This record gives sequence, C-alpha cells and structure tokens, in this order.
Amino acid sequence: MMLFKVTLRGMTIGPNAYGISYVVAECPTSAYKKVKEFLDTNDLGFSRDRELHSIELIADSYRHTTGTLLHI
Repeated sequence: MMLFKVTLRGMTIGPNAYGISYVVAECPTSAYKKVKEFLDTNDLGFSRDRELHSIELIADSYRHTTGTLLHI
C-alpha cells in the first residue's frame, strides 16, 4: 500500500478543502478514483473542480522503498 496526496483543480481553499486529500491505495489511479467517487457520491463541487491536478507519493509500505516508509 502507498500513501498519496491527491490534488484536484478546485476546492483547495477554505474550511472544506475537498480538493486536497491523503489516500492509502495500491496505485495512483486507484487513489484518484477513491477521491472522485467520494466527491461524485456526495455531489461536492463542480465537475471541473473534480479534475485531477496532481498526485504525489508520500510514503510506501514496501520495506525496500527509497522514500518514506508507511507503517500500516
């Protein structure tokens, strides 16, 4: 499993900044899908706000990773 920071095009400022999420997932695609599914289900923001801006790998649970180790 990996920890990703998913940033969308909109909803990144304010008390409900749903456009920035930290997601534990197997890959970047599934991380974005989790965020998008949550926003779609709860009808949050406009469709353009839900578009992907960036995905950053924060940590990985794989022991021999070259980055930060994620403990689950």
